Amino acid sequence: MAKKESLSISEVLAKKEREILDAWTKAQADAPALKKGLITEKQLREESAQFLRILVRAMAGGNFEDVAAPEYDEVNKFLASLSGARVSLGFSPSETAAYIFSLRQTVVRTLQEELGNQPEALIKMGFEFSVLLDKLGLITFETYVKAREEVIKEQQKSLLEVSTPVIQVWDEILILPLIGTIDSTRAKQIMENLLESIVATKSSMVIMDITGLPAVDTEVANRLLRAMQAAKLMGAECVLTGISPQISQTIVHLGVDLMVVTTRASLRDGLELAFKKLKLKVTKTEG
Repeated sequence: MAKKESLSISEVLAKKEREILDAWTKAQADAPALKKGLITEKQLREESAQFLRILVRAMAGGNFEDVAAPEYDEVNKFLASLSGARVSLGFSPSETAAYIFSLRQTVVRTLQEELGNQPEALIKMGFEFSVLLDKLGLITFETYVKAREEVIKEQQKSLLEVSTPVIQVWDEILILPLIGTIDSTRAKQIMENLLESIVATKSSMVIMDITGLPAVDTEVANRLLRAMQAAKLMGAECVLTGISPQISQTIVHLGVDLMVVTTRASLRDGLELAFKKLKLKVTKTEG
């Protein structure tokens, strides 16, 4: 008996698929995302048509409970792809989940038209379909959150790479200009970028310029020291430049031992030292 009623739902949806698609697309036309221009009505209709087709196929066996079953694999993949795309397009979590939940009213209205003389069957089918949509809505929300977390991780990774540039200014000479705050994550990125650049460029001189650091405490000083010690182990000599009078006083007050590090007041002084160490001479030519 249950199987027959379930099949009847899928049969109704298959029979009225075009009407449901029209009504569902129209219902979504007033959604904020469409008004903001994040997606066109044509794209929305194509997505909705594809979803309806695979949903009807998945429901054909009468399973409305277990959305992890194989027959829902295609539906789940579609929702994961849709959620990922909507993260990229700038949809909010509620706007993404509303895509699924907005189908409920359209389908229930269709069932009412088809089963108006069978109230018990109408209530049962409407309930089963609502339960199914709730589960699919949760999947949509969860996959949206995962996709957004991935985007945030990629953005953080990109920001870290941009914030720790290692520049080769001459053969065998690298400059690492540091700006902003250095936490443990950024310190790790600084060391990784520096060591990789030393290997890639076969550099023997590294100028670490801290002019852009607002402050240096014991932890930051120790992180910089560790990076310079690691570079030294790779065969590169490090020069620390850009030490302001305030930072110099702070370092002395903290008792951080920078005696093992070559220091210069400015980046220019550090570059001159690097040229001298490498026996390079820059001369101004006439004309």
